[in-house]
Amino acid sequence: MNVVLIGYRACGKSTIGKLLAAKLKYSFRDTDLLVEESLGLPIKEIVASGGWDYFRVREKEVIQELTQKEESVIATGGGVVLSPENVDLLKKMGIVIWLNAPPQDIIERLHDDAKTNALRPQFTAGSLADETTAVLKQRTPLYQKAADFTVETEGKSADQVAQEIFVYLQKREEFVEIDCNKD
Repeated sequence: MNVVLIGYRACGKSTIGKLLAAKLKYSFRDTDLLVEESLGLPIKEIVASGGWDYFRVREKEVIQELTQKEESVIATGGGVVLSPENVDLLKKMGIVIWLNAPPQDIIERLHDDAKTNALRPQFTAGSLADETTAVLKQRTPLYQKAADFTVETEGKSADQVAQEIFVYLQKREEFVEIDCNKD
């Protein structure tokens, strides 16, 4: 059984995913990094040369490969929910958890993150705030529909969110073997 983290960019999927993987003693996998590794280019360059559709095809290939993995925490790209096929695959391979961060937190993180401009391609020509608001409006219902469990991240540290997910998993039948005394 895998644990799949979904949510908008900069909501903490990679950071929390690594913490959770350590708690569970699972492997950590990041679909965006796997796409970059498979093509030898950062996402911004992949999108610049092939467009978002090309990136989404590569993303789907990575997800299909991950269906063969077990005992992994998988951080997905923010747009993974745009494909119903991706969502179906993710739900078959594990429990899907939505990290729901407030728009203002996301905008602040993206603004403060020096990697944003270098690595994260924009979706629109609008400002970061306008783009984030518009894209979240489109994706929020998709995240809600895909999620087996939602964690509200507002006011919580990455450790607190990872612990909340860990406690949730302890209560699930598929994870009864999780040692309650782990960190």
